[in-house]
Amino acid sequence: MRRCVAGMLAVAMCVTVMGGSAEAAAAAKPKLSNKKLTLTAGKTKTLKVTKAKGAKLTWKTSRKKVAVVKKSGKYGGKVTAKAKGNAVITCKVKGKKTYSLKCKVTVKKKTITPKKTAAPPTQAPANTATAVPGGNSPAASAPAADEPGLKPDLTSNSILKRYQGIFQHMGSSLNYNGWRGNNDLQDEATMKFVKEHFNSFTLEDEMKPTGVLGQWQHETISKEEALELGYIIPDNYTENRVPKLNLDTLDRIVEVAHFYGIQMRAHVLMWHQQTPDWFFTMNYSGGKVVSPEVMDARLEFYVRTVMDHLLKQEQKVAGKAGSIIYAWDVTNEYLHRDNQPGSKTWMTVYGDMGLEPTYVKNAFQFAYDTLKQYGVQDKVTLFYNDYDTYFCADDLVSLVNYINAGEEAKICGGIGMQTHVDVDRPTLDEYGTAMDKFLATGLEVQVTEMDVTINFDPDDANVVQNKGQTNEDQAKFVGDLMKLIVTKQKQRNKTVSPKGITGITIWGLCDTYSWRSNFKPLLFGKDTNDPKPSFQAFLDAAKIW
Repeated sequence: MRRCVAGMLAVAMCVTVMGGSAEAAAAAKPKLSNKKLTLTAGKTKTLKVTKAKGAKLTWKTSRKKVAVVKKSGKYGGKVTAKAKGNAVITCKVKGKKTYSLKCKVTVKKKTITPKKTAAPPTQAPANTATAVPGGNSPAASAPAADEPGLKPDLTSNSILKRYQGIFQHMGSSLNYNGWRGNNDLQDEATMKFVKEHFNSFTLEDEMKPTGVLGQWQHETISKEEALELGYIIPDNYTENRVPKLNLDTLDRIVEVAHFYGIQMRAHVLMWHQQTPDWFFTMNYSGGKVVSPEVMDARLEFYVRTVMDHLLKQEQKVAGKAGSIIYAWDVTNEYLHRDNQPGSKTWMTVYGDMGLEPTYVKNAFQFAYDTLKQYGVQDKVTLFYNDYDTYFCADDLVSLVNYINAGEEAKICGGIGMQTHVDVDRPTLDEYGTAMDKFLATGLEVQVTEMDVTINFDPDDANVVQNKGQTNEDQAKFVGDLMKLIVTKQKQRNKTVSPKGITGITIWGLCDTYSWRSNFKPLLFGKDTNDPKPSFQAFLDAAKIW
């Protein structure tokens, strides 16, 4: 019995000692002050490591575009939120043992809250002096191209002022939630730059059909629910379900545009690319495609609903429809409709209709009728937009003539020349000849997506070619191209083309965030504080006016 009791006491003592050792080891293990963080883009938070005396600490992030971390003091790491998303911050603590401590960071987007003004709700933002955050200058109004007495300010380094009196709108493409982290419309410093140089912008991606419909994940609702949301359901819409549209971001963008007094080109309602396959299939399920009759109703639902919603949003925000969105790209790149192999598109439903596509004409009819309902058909222009137009100018003119044939007015009122060009392609003669043909239609002409690449091969658009081309080569081409466009505007027959060239849109703010960034296509390099020689060449071209 005594031996048994003694054994039990010995075991108890061992357990106590072992437990104490385990507790001591646990107590000595380093800890991170936070295992989870939620930050707004632009904000910072310092993480602290405790019980790490004498250890060496190294910090890293899983996603630099979302959040970055830098060492702060001996045992801290300063986390800076960059853009919406999730990232994991890891601190490696290396002492007698090595520990890996992790903190999950969720970054929320930074939002701009427009200031309330005392202006009557009937005033449009483009004609209202709206305070700009951090500044006292009024919002810029879009100058008319032929406004008497308005001349380019050749002493200014502002693109907008250099070209005032020449082109009505000078613009850039912008993003609200850019996939590269460039949330331009939510960043006050960026918008201050935009306001200095431009009075117009085009959304790069967020108004394309995938942005409004959803690429892979989507939701359908009943017709009754759709009507409650204000959707326009045409009489020939025989289906029971309707796709739910993502319009909240567009609402917010209209608010920001009004706040800064900058107008917007709406891009785009109909495109064979960046339109989800499921939109063309039965029950929106991704299976068999629907008939042309069913697709006619879907097209009318989509065009009318998106336009009606944003026209109402303009009334709500600015007091007047048609005061913020001054142009709509109704159809994009129909002439290049076969460049989406393997996908379901409009052609899958309707077949190849050549230069007389009934569904494209229908889209313009629905869009024009919607403008008429708001009485803005004479102040808002509907555009057909395409690239490489200098190689298919005659076909483009035939297409817009078909769209307008037999209509009460020119429902397609504008031609968009995208102008994604290279210093080697096209020639200035090819570009100028196409522009002459477009101006001869009497429609508005806009350069809608301008960028100029170097070291680019159109046969292999993913690889930078070693052609030895420099920023100076780009600057020369940019200067020559802009001089050509200015000359066409100045020398046009105003009887035939009274409006002429009504806008220039540069497709992005700087090379870093360009969709063709490898080929250095824009006027600024790493950011908007890094002007390239082409920026000065772009400004100087206005001198020939």
